[in-house]
Amino acid sequence: MVSHSVPMGYESLRTVLLHTDPNLRFEIAQRIPKIRLTEKAVPLRIGSLSFEKCTTTVNSQSYKLGVYRLCHTEDILNEFTFRNKCGGVSRDLDQYGFEVPSAFDPILNGDVSFRTRFADVHRRDTEEIEHSLQLSLRDYEEALAKINQLESEGKTVEEFLAGPMSEDDQRIRDMLEIPKEQLQSGLKGYRSLLLPFHYRRNNLSPPYTYYIQLTISKGNVTTIQRYEYNQKLYEAAKKLNEILFANRPVIIVNQFKGNSFNVLRLPIGFKIFANFVSGYNEQIVPISSIVDSSRALAEVRMVINHEFIPIFQLSIVRNAEKLSIFPHQGHIDQLARAFETMENQRIHIGFSQYDKPSANNYFQLVQGWLSTERNVGSKITFGLKTDKIGEEVLELVRNGNEGTESTERCVTFLQSDATKVRISYSPRDKGKSYKFLLNALILKA
Repeated sequence: MVSHSVPMGYESLRTVLLHTDPNLRFEIAQRIPKIRLTEKAVPLRIGSLSFEKCTTTVNSQSYKLGVYRLCHTEDILNEFTFRNKCGGVSRDLDQYGFEVPSAFDPILNGDVSFRTRFADVHRRDTEEIEHSLQLSLRDYEEALAKINQLESEGKTVEEFLAGPMSEDDQRIRDMLEIPKEQLQSGLKGYRSLLLPFHYRRNNLSPPYTYYIQLTISKGNVTTIQRYEYNQKLYEAAKKLNEILFANRPVIIVNQFKGNSFNVLRLPIGFKIFANFVSGYNEQIVPISSIVDSSRALAEVRMVINHEFIPIFQLSIVRNAEKLSIFPHQGHIDQLARAFETMENQRIHIGFSQYDKPSANNYFQLVQGWLSTERNVGSKITFGLKTDKIGEEVLELVRNGNEGTESTERCVTFLQSDATKVRISYSPRDKGKSYKFLLNALILKA
């Protein structure tokens, strides 16, 4: 019997693509040019999406770009092995092999900048850097020579360190405790770092060939593609993201994570419909430029790591169904005042395992949250590390309000706007940074 395949209709193809893993869709579209227009037109659904300087991660699959160096001489062949195995250098290289700071890369149309004052502006080709590398190389050489000398004399490093030492020996004393294999490896590393200075001084071309490498990884499976290095790394990143995301009218992302403090090389007009957004507070403003604000996000999560930036009136923040904030302990005063501008129905405050807020700190935050009128059903939660802190907070609430009603781990009191506040805490089953959850809830009186 002869079977004949029936071509898939347009609507059937759209339905199949709609429910196909996005990474598989990218691969199919590259292999079958005839369906590219249809594939682009079908809404793209992504579970999690994040961008870094040269890496795009879609669900559990990453697309990483780097500069790969193919060495032509055996003496430096191993010096780039580790960087090459990691996908290459994440910065452009100049004609002598120096890494070019990414902060000097231009911002192109469609790009979104996450650069801060901590941007990569450090040059690696200055005389000061060369001098520092030469001193380190000298110390490694002398330490290795001393260890070889001791071995030839039948002495141990421990015996040598226990005896009298010259001024030069004192200078390398700590390095003598480094294993010999690590010293040998470090010696090669410093010699490698000094090579670009040698090439520039003598106007020589490095003995290796540059390639742009694309490393596609998912779990233990890795695919590598290499291309001629005839464009800048940021241009290649731009082209990669255009291939993946350009000309898509609808991109639906469940979780968008802001991981970068660099420039995201995005297609012009790139927009996503997101459900959950997370990042540092410095990143939320640039994130808002690519997140469609026509519908409320389920949650915005921000970590305040440096400067406290009051961005709570930003559309995607103000309209989020839940706002989660992770400040440092030093931000408590600013956060308590900022509650006046937070209109979110649900707010969560969490501290890192290194912070140790007191009961007074939590009580100050609760008071800040209650300083403005809240709708019935509004709730704020805090992570607590101990049962004792929870009880101390409730005691402060009892002492600070008249006519409170108390039950186990719970205090309720009336407000002047005909609402009541219930403050309680309870243990968490799977707490990591904190084991209890403190709740403040606005109820109808």
